[in-house]
Amino acid sequence: MVPNSMNIIQVKGRLVSEPVLKTFDSGKKLMSFSLMYYTRQTTDKEGSHANFIEVDAWEKLAEIFHPLLKKGLEVVVNGALVQRRWKDNLEKKQSRFQITAETLMISDLNFSTKREEAA
Repeated sequence: MVPNSMNIIQVKGRLVSEPVLKTFDSGKKLMSFSLMYYTRQTTDKEGSHANFIEVDAWEKLAEIFHPLLKKGLEVVVNGALVQRRWKDNLEKKQSRFQITAETLMISDLNFSTKREEAA
């Protein structure tokens, strides 16, 4: 461990799909979802750029928020940035960053605890 290291990230964005809740044989729960957030352009063009990042929430956080979250809802995620590394089927190295959530906050003004009923 690196002394005095800090790994804190906060992202505000919208869910791009319904969250998925998994329960493992051990009983641990994991909720995963993809979040879209915007960053300012760093070129001479004005505007913003859409970015996407995967978020994992474990245990109580997953249990509490899974019934409340839905596609399109705006949330604030606080957590740690994690890099996943693996080799694909062709043995090519792959990598992606994701967030392991420590807290979630629903920031959408149009928030409702009722999920849309299927027609």
